[in-house]
Amino acid sequence: MPFERSYLFLDTNVYVQEAYRFRGTSLGKLSDLSRDDELRLVVPEVTRREVASRLREAAEEHVLKIEAALYSKIVGLMSKTDMKQLGLDIELDREAVVNRVAGTWDSYCDACNAESIPIASIDLPEVLASYFEVKPPFEKGRKRHEFPDGFAVSSLRAFASENTGRPIYVVSKDKGLLAAFGDDSRFRCHKELSEIFDEYNRHTEALSPSAHKLVEDNAEWIADAVADHLAANPHLYASEYRENRIHIESATVDIEDVNLVEIGLGRAVFDIGVSYYVDAEVMDMVRVAYDDYDWDVVSRRFSGQITAYVEIISNDSFTELLEIASVEV
Repeated sequence: MPFERSYLFLDTNVYVQEAYRFRGTSLGKLSDLSRDDELRLVVPEVTRREVASRLREAAEEHVLKIEAALYSKIVGLMSKTDMKQLGLDIELDREAVVNRVAGTWDSYCDACNAESIPIASIDLPEVLASYFEVKPPFEKGRKRHEFPDGFAVSSLRAFASENTGRPIYVVSKDKGLLAAFGDDSRFRCHKELSEIFDEYNRHTEALSPSAHKLVEDNAEWIADAVADHLAANPHLYASEYRENRIHIESATVDIEDVNLVEIGLGRAVFDIGVSYYVDAEVMDMVRVAYDDYDWDVVSRRFSGQITAYVEIISNDSFTELLEIASVEV
């Protein structure tokens, strides 16, 4: 199944498995994709609270271990002077450390520009019916422990009904939770976050030839955009003239080289080498007599080679150029 711009829900056990490493690794990659709206993270309020609670508990456990190490008999063999030199003469503010660690979860959600699903979206009668009828995510023998999952499932179903434009990926190691979405075509279930990244990478790599062809087919449009950028920014090639002493008459570029440096769903950034030709009138000192100079307006052509980073926006299959989002030189 081809990858498309989607929503993504991660069960609490995924954050635990990733050891809450919100920078780098898989969760860090997700924050980039979610911020760019390619794989937007959705977080039901019940999941947000559950992750916050688990992270706080983990932080408290680690702070106790740090304190135990600092005040151990082995460390205590050193003199206070030695401890001070080694930075070990400290008293931890346990609550401050825990709060700082716990705050990384909210910061991560903000960095992802995550969609929050309020508790009010939960269909409580539906959750209770699943509980008493032992339907997923509830299972025999451990029903009461599945209520957070039941609330999350209900929230996601409500969210899917209100946001019909995209499928929702669900990642969890809980078979019961995955089974709750098994027959719903709006959801795509996986056990590992890496499986989704694999789908995404395979899809975007396969789109590279299409993205290159799109640039070739729209070379004139892209060249004009780069030329307009050069015309609007003469300091890039004529820094010796102040803005009030130069008037650009025309700017043209020839595309010499195209390299794809970044690609996503409906978005790509190209490193484009160009030759440029800018005709302008400039206020400059000119000789009016043998040893006399004065200000005058003269024509001048600026030319050379330059590299432009061009960000394009297209449809997901890179068959139609919708917008040139930015040009940087």
